[in-house]
Amino acid sequence: MNRRDHKLCRPFPHRVWHGGGGTDACGTDACGIDACGTGFQPVTVPPVSNRWNVAAVSTSSVAPASSRWVCYRFPTGGTTLLIALILSIVPTGCATHRITADISYFPQPPAAAHAIHLKSFNSLHDLVPRSLSFIEILKGAPPSPFVQTPTGIEYHDGHLYICDTGMGVVHVWNLADGSATRIGTDRQGHLGKPVDVAVDSSGRVFVADTVRGEVVCFDQAGRFSRTIKPPNDDPYRPVALAIQSGDLLVANLAGHRIDRFAIEGGAQAKTGFTEAFDYPTGIATDATGQVVVAEMLAARVRLFDSTGQQTAAFGRPGDRYGDLGKPKHVALGPDGSIFIADPEFAHVHIFDRAGKLLMLLGGPDQTIGATPMPFGVAIAGDIPDPIAHLVPDDFRADYFLFVTNTLGANRINLFAIGGPR
Repeated sequence: MNRRDHKLCRPFPHRVWHGGGGTDACGTDACGIDACGTGFQPVTVPPVSNRWNVAAVSTSSVAPASSRWVCYRFPTGGTTLLIALILSIVPTGCATHRITADISYFPQPPAAAHAIHLKSFNSLHDLVPRSLSFIEILKGAPPSPFVQTPTGIEYHDGHLYICDTGMGVVHVWNLADGSATRIGTDRQGHLGKPVDVAVDSSGRVFVADTVRGEVVCFDQAGRFSRTIKPPNDDPYRPVALAIQSGDLLVANLAGHRIDRFAIEGGAQAKTGFTEAFDYPTGIATDATGQVVVAEMLAARVRLFDSTGQQTAAFGRPGDRYGDLGKPKHVALGPDGSIFIADPEFAHVHIFDRAGKLLMLLGGPDQTIGATPMPFGVAIAGDIPDPIAHLVPDDFRADYFLFVTNTLGANRINLFAIGGPR
């Protein structure tokens, strides 16, 4: 019996030919040893594990790069015909599930739309198409990465970072290729209740954890690096994060303040905002350094310049158009719009910086585009092509908005913000 019997051979780096039984059918493979010996013939099949007991039949074409050579002794009798028939119908390509949009216009027609709901989803592959090989289809596709109770969310460099208090992790989803990892599963960096996440320009990740009572920091590879909290400040309750010019801004719910830490040099505490806040639950910055803070109990939003001086404030509790309920996280659009997640009203409010209400997104109903319990909001200037194709041809997408919900059938919404073409 040849030593290559019942083993997989990798694709050859040089021309491959097929000989008859009793002669060497193949040359030398990438391992530098005989690929197929006397009495053996190669066959191309999709990549499989060594456990698959596939017998070979002769083949007349060179395998594509995605295939492997399998060398087996040529069987005899009726088995040959059966195996030849099976292999003749095994495709070497893969199946791709196309993602379709769930379109809802805001405001509704006949008014001109300035936002469109594109998709609601719970798992990565509800949003990003993936390719399955024939073998994966037969064996059953691996489960798609999914969220349980998403809270804070951030978009950075084609990746979506999602805090999940139900699983106690931060999901990192690559929206370009559909791959996924998790942050916060190792011993030192184990997360208790991650409620918000921020990513700096170098890709370092900062997670606000209300159970640990500190900000947990990870490097670009998702490895634990350190923790951040003010000295002698217990209980510490960080609930929202933002990056501003090399500083980390932390909304401290228990301390009723915004803390500022230098990211470099050991994360030393710096002079923060002098004002007291009425339970700050959301914070966001823009490219100019302006800061927006949401106060939950005051049902108010306050704006600050890059030096920390207040420049404006708006919002009040109530149930009228323009009032706020219990605002959570906030985000700043590149056009100056302010997005406020409000779980009490089951909407995302959109204001301009003068405090004028522009529009409401979502809603409590179980309809397309609903936001039954919004918590986190994140802006994406652009998104990878596999997702961008969801935008209809009659709409101009200037940028995108992700919204998380802690309740509902679908926990994450994707909206396009812009206008009609």
